[in-house]
Amino acid sequence: MANIAVDEAAVAEVRTRIERRIRHEFGITPKSATVDQVYRAAALCVRDEVADIWADSREASQEEGRKCIVYLCAEYLIGRAFSNNLVNLGRYDEYAAALEQMGFAIGEVEEQEADAGLGNGGLGRLAACFLDSLATLELPAIGYGIRYEYGFFRQQIRDGQQVEAPDPWTSSGKVWENERNDRVFEVKFGGHVEEQWNADGNLKVVYHGAQSVFAKACDMPILGYDSKLPATLRLWEARAPQQIDLERFNRGDYANAFADRELAESISKVLYPEDSHEQGQELRLRQFYFLVSATMQSLVESHKKRYGDLRTLPDKVAIQINDTHPALAIPELIRILIDEEGLTWDEAIDIAERTFNYTNHTVMPEALERWQASILQRLLPRIYRIIETIDMKYRERLYQLYPGDAERVSRMTIIHGGRVHMAELCVLVCSRTNGVSQLHGQILRQNLFRDFYTTFPDRFLGITNGVTQRRWLSVANPRLAHLVDDTIGAGFMKDWRKIAELEPYKDDAAFRKEYDLVKAANKRDFATWMKASRGVEINPESIFDVQAKRLHEYKRQLMKAIHILALYDDITEGHLSTEAVPPITFIFAGKAAPGYRRAKQIIRLINSISELIAHDPGTRDRIPVVFLENYDVTAAQHLMPAAEVSEQISTA
Repeated sequence: MANIAVDEAAVAEVRTRIERRIRHEFGITPKSATVDQVYRAAALCVRDEVADIWADSREASQEEGRKCIVYLCAEYLIGRAFSNNLVNLGRYDEYAAALEQMGFAIGEVEEQEADAGLGNGGLGRLAACFLDSLATLELPAIGYGIRYEYGFFRQQIRDGQQVEAPDPWTSSGKVWENERNDRVFEVKFGGHVEEQWNADGNLKVVYHGAQSVFAKACDMPILGYDSKLPATLRLWEARAPQQIDLERFNRGDYANAFADRELAESISKVLYPEDSHEQGQELRLRQFYFLVSATMQSLVESHKKRYGDLRTLPDKVAIQINDTHPALAIPELIRILIDEEGLTWDEAIDIAERTFNYTNHTVMPEALERWQASILQRLLPRIYRIIETIDMKYRERLYQLYPGDAERVSRMTIIHGGRVHMAELCVLVCSRTNGVSQLHGQILRQNLFRDFYTTFPDRFLGITNGVTQRRWLSVANPRLAHLVDDTIGAGFMKDWRKIAELEPYKDDAAFRKEYDLVKAANKRDFATWMKASRGVEINPESIFDVQAKRLHEYKRQLMKAIHILALYDDITEGHLSTEAVPPITFIFAGKAAPGYRRAKQIIRLINSISELIAHDPGTRDRIPVVFLENYDVTAAQHLMPAAEVSEQISTA
């Protein structure tokens, strides 16, 4: 939110448009509108501005034939779009002034938008930041994901324990969505596959007894800062071929009349469904294949329409696989090229090797996806056969490189131990494999993928990820953004390297005083927000010691909790006087996966420690512990500007 002199004529124009929208959308006068109706009207006005840029830029980009970056990810933690789009348009102050004239604070209006329930953790937030950066750099880009109707889950804390509830975010999110009834693709599961070879040696694949699900596209524009080329986030929504079994319905079997529809559409209901049982594992596999099949079909169709020859696909498209969830995109693209487009195996695998790249997001071997071969073979018989062929051909190459070293070859194969190893599939086929930092990349090379690195050293690199300064400085921390702008100018909004120009001010007394005032005001704001949104009172004069991330043993929230207990014991047993400990508020935030019992027990422990300390007069005001319920992007935007100590103590 750069300091921009408000143009009164522009403010009047914005107000007129919002008031007109209220009349046309709701059939009421502006003075009768609720804050939610005002939000929807204002958001639609912003959407119109974004849509004009979006439409013109997509047409121009297609005419230029520029190479497109395709970002494949199971989740996108994008947060709210209203304020972010206003900042990137340079219109925040004008809309704020117009809304104020109508009797509404812009902060109150922003609160009407639910966070998009499309992500959960760092993987999803990184995806959102990348799309923002690509759009700001005006690089043609499209992200593909799933439109999860009920998100991950809404976290509630009852009696100190996490309880999961659905997150019906889509009612307010539809403002930003463009349903694409012209982009619908059929995805097939199960049945069995017959391979028919004709006299010319051409393959024809026939499916028998497969279940079909349709994927309908829903597009969202991702606007960059001061940019004329927004990225697109395309989300797939599952639709059954038949909405109702009328024969069953007419027999009075009303529940089962909709059973097939519910089963098909369960694919796009929830992010990361519980997979501790086989049904959950199957649903996840259906989700990930649904995502990549619809995406690959869409890409191939668009490329053929625009360029004709599919052999030029690597020249026009670069596909980034993020984590192993979308790894099935590799065999799916090969399937389409061979089965539907008539290319040879050598042509198809060459295209795949030059098109795909892979980002590894975890160094924990147990977190890398390994599908049971029996499930994959039953649900995706043709895909399994293609993976078998990839595995066989790479085994042959590896045996040529390492004759007699069967143990090493076995470590590098895709199918072994009755499981299909998705990370190995990615590393073997993709042109590049990268970690999310230099250290991460080093661990991949020296430990996790050591055999692969010594075989294909040129394929590995480490790229340090970051966050977008537009959302995490300008939107989330406007006071600090103003201070930085006043000190070094607004160039940092598009070029983060310019933030280094602040270094000479590190010992500047006036700058440090202003910075302290910004932090103090942010802490007061966070305390006010916590009281209003969560009913929790905290002392803004205390030090805010924060650990905010998903609950997992390797994130080591347990270690932090034990540290707080040790501090409590030192105080209560007289080893440490209360005067020796400055007031500290320990703030935890994050969700545990529904089936991750130990992580949920850590949440329970943290809340038990909070209760223990709160009931002790000697510690309640000195070292209180707070668990921030239902942590999401919006909560992070309130918390991060106020944080003073950030606990980064994960093992990886």
